[in-house]
Amino acid sequence: MNHIEIPTLLFWKNNNSWYGSLGEARFFIKPETPEGGEKQLNVQFWRGPLSMALSEIIASAAFPVTEEGLAQTTAWLEEQAARLRSKAPAE
Repeated sequence: MNHIEIPTLLFWKNNNSWYGSLGEARFFIKPETPEGGEKQLNVQFWRGPLSMALSEIIASAAFPVTEEGLAQTTAWLEEQAARLRSKAPAE
C-alpha cells in the first residue's frame, strides 16, 4: 500500500481511535469533543519505528468529524508523510 487509508465516519462517531503508518510515517487519530465545541479528530504524527510514547510528535492537527473532515485528515497525513519521505536520507 502506498497511500494512507483511515476508517469510515461511523468508526469515528463511535469514539474509536486509530493508529496507522505509511513507510516511516506513524500517526494516531482520536475523536475528542473540546469543552463547548463539536467533536473533532485530533491527529498526532511522528517518525517511526518506535511507538508514540517513545517518539517526538513532529506535527499535530484537528479536523471535524464529517466526510469532508475525513478527506482533510487523509490529505494532511499524506502531506506529512511526503515531507518525511523528502527528508529521508538517500539509501
